[in-house]
Amino acid sequence: MYPDRLEFKKDILKSFDGRCRLLSAAFVIISVVTVRDIVLLSGAALALLCAAPGEFRVTVRRLVPVNIMAILLWLPLIAGFNPQSALLYTLRINCAALAYMRFVAPMSISLIASSMSVLRVPEKLVSLFVLTYRYIFLLYGGLATALAAMRLRLPENTAVYQWRSLAAVFAATLSRAMFRSEKIRIAMLNRGFDGGFPVTFSFVWRTRDTVLLALSAGFFAGLVWLV
Repeated sequence: MYPDRLEFKKDILKSFDGRCRLLSAAFVIISVVTVRDIVLLSGAALALLCAAPGEFRVTVRRLVPVNIMAILLWLPLIAGFNPQSALLYTLRINCAALAYMRFVAPMSISLIASSMSVLRVPEKLVSLFVLTYRYIFLLYGGLATALAAMRLRLPENTAVYQWRSLAAVFAATLSRAMFRSEKIRIAMLNRGFDGGFPVTFSFVWRTRDTVLLALSAGFFAGLVWLV
């Protein structure tokens, strides 16, 4: 979902069916978040990290915000003298993020939504996912514009003033998003929106999809057995 410099340029699973990719991602993510062995998790993280050599640098940069959030786990766990648990949860988070990046992130939002619909995910949940995805980019664009305008106007160079300005920028961005969402909701209802988006892809299940899904299911079964 990252635009510009953090966007994946290549999709190693492009030829696979979207349904297969979502199901395979679910198997792998569920597997890694249930493992308790640090060595196995480290191996899985390394394998997922090196699965797309051409995207290695982008993948590492994407992991930075993931691990910034993971740092928050270390503070209470280290205070309780349990760094092993902190490392375990950090590896689980990284493995789950890497699995998502490999299987799902390179897919377009329309392919993800259509695949979810064909897999019988509730229509309202699919619509919520699509609209949330869209609003993340709207918030990103509005926030980037506001921050650029604030820098160009060169506010007073004091830490307190800058933090107050940032708070105002974030509050204004969220307020605009709320008002815009209400306008879009009314417009969609007036145009006859029934709560679900149409499927815009035709899916063809091939042998390679069966193989990938079987490997993912085998990975899940193997880790569960080892645990």
